[in-house]
Amino acid sequence: MQAIYENHYLTDDDVANYARQSFGKLAQNFTKEQNNNLVKFLARGMASGNWEELLNSMENITTQESAHDLAVYLRSIPEHWIPFGHPHITLRMSAPVPIRTQCFKHKIGFVESEESRRYISSTPVVYIPEHFRKAAANVKQGSSKEIVETLSITRWVRDKSKNLSKTNNALEIYRSHVLDAIYLYEQMIADGVCPEQARFILPQGTEVNWVWTGSLYAFANFYNQRSDSHAQQEIQELAEQVNNIIAPLYPVSWAALTQGEY
Repeated sequence: MQAIYENHYLTDDDVANYARQSFGKLAQNFTKEQNNNLVKFLARGMASGNWEELLNSMENITTQESAHDLAVYLRSIPEHWIPFGHPHITLRMSAPVPIRTQCFKHKIGFVESEESRRYISSTPVVYIPEHFRKAAANVKQGSSKEIVETLSITRWVRDKSKNLSKTNNALEIYRSHVLDAIYLYEQMIADGVCPEQARFILPQGTEVNWVWTGSLYAFANFYNQRSDSHAQQEIQELAEQVNNIIAPLYPVSWAALTQGEY
């Protein structure tokens, strides 16, 4: 499971440049500090003085009603997103089917070109987790931090030397099961079954590869949502890889959009 840099278009200065288009002015006629301050203004949706005033006003919140009003106001701050929509980044992505599906739920500002096993028959890569997590008490959380090491069933598994042994270890059973599925897939292909049907046997853990292009603003939204503690751990890890790629490319814009560094 990985995100790999392919290319990108434009810079932080271009964000400031296109924001000034309304006034027919160019970023090159302003200092670096002025351009960076404009980028931060666009991200926070208000002047720095108003922002400081807002932060100071939080000290006077003493009732639930005033806290509610502040929360509603913060959600309604008019973020100036269009200048962040001009820069684009292209990444090469690889993730198991369910994680790819979660990525593809982010549609606005993205396009993706995905490999299709209708046409290819190479040996797939299967995602092997470090361990299995227990279900959370709250189903909306998905999983807890507790680990499931053994199952209530015992299965025959084959090690790297192809020796058979019985085990109830969850990870060993999973590994054996998905590798058997890969072997069956390859055998079906070898026996003449068309790839578009042979792929039905592949497990959900099969890695999918795609090229993902999106605007700076779209990737920031993806990262903000998928790095949240409520997101599935696997997509949190993938989102962090995306963060590590994009942060150095647009240091001012990315920090403002994702870290609130105004």
